Amino acid sequence: MYVITEFDSSIKITTNMQIQYSLEQLLAFQYVAEDLSFKKAAERLHLTPTALSHRIKKLELALELKLFERRTRKIILTAEGEFLLKHVQAGFVQIQQAIDHLQAHKQRLFTITTIPTYATEWLIPYLPDLQRLYPEVMFRVHASYDVVNMHTGQYDLAIRYGMGGYQDLRSSLLAKDEYIAVCHPFLLKEPVKWDAVPLIHFSWGDEYCPKRINWQKWYQQQDLHIDSSQRQVFYNEEGHAIRAVLAGQGVALLSKVAVAHYLKNGSLVQVSPLGLEALDYYFVSLLNVDKLTLDIEAWCREKLLKTLDR
Repeated sequence: MYVITEFDSSIKITTNMQIQYSLEQLLAFQYVAEDLSFKKAAERLHLTPTALSHRIKKLELALELKLFERRTRKIILTAEGEFLLKHVQAGFVQIQQAIDHLQAHKQRLFTITTIPTYATEWLIPYLPDLQRLYPEVMFRVHASYDVVNMHTGQYDLAIRYGMGGYQDLRSSLLAKDEYIAVCHPFLLKEPVKWDAVPLIHFSWGDEYCPKRINWQKWYQQQDLHIDSSQRQVFYNEEGHAIRAVLAGQGVALLSKVAVAHYLKNGSLVQVSPLGLEALDYYFVSLLNVDKLTLDIEAWCREKLLKTLDR
């Protein structure tokens, strides 16, 4: 039995003589011919016998051929009907094979939503590795600080900065984090003068990180103060602050997770052991998580923890 679904009944097959007949009519013919019963074929097609008979009559009129001989208690195929049945069956087999092939090779869309810094520093650089591991998956990265509704079905996995324990969702720790003072190595050719060093500020707002991570707090914890003559630049995107530090423009307080690979390869250096407590990175997904989501979480965790463990 062949199950052909979602055919548009308006699709017509047209010969050079402009004779038109529908796939519905051909499928109706096939079922009647296979069962040699209008009643059984009607049940398979969820039609009334009258409606089914009407389709067969329209097909015979379009072809100008008699496909069945109708006898008192049975029907039999005519020679033309037997010939057509072989080709109709073969045609529907080919159609079903084509549909099966498309379904088997269909790419799954997997959407990861995360904060912009994690997307820039940890997803985009390593995404080709993930694509090689899962060639059957098409990845979409959504970057935002905003809270998202995982129950809409738009997102498969969220990576968020927070405290975990999200209601009616599954969450697991990706990595603990802190904010540390970092700069380009050439700024350390001589000891840092904390009352003169250019400061790069980054703040993404208390609504996203209520722990108030800033230079003022860092200086206070060391009994220091920011001099009014110090050069200072303010950014609201952490990625911009990272680019400024990599360019050697000053010292910034940045997420240890966000800059882990720069610290490992020596592009940046930590200039003080003091770190400010921050929130942590969590995976968030629906409760009925699938294997692909778990595998991608494991991949993200492995990439990150190998770099943090330097």
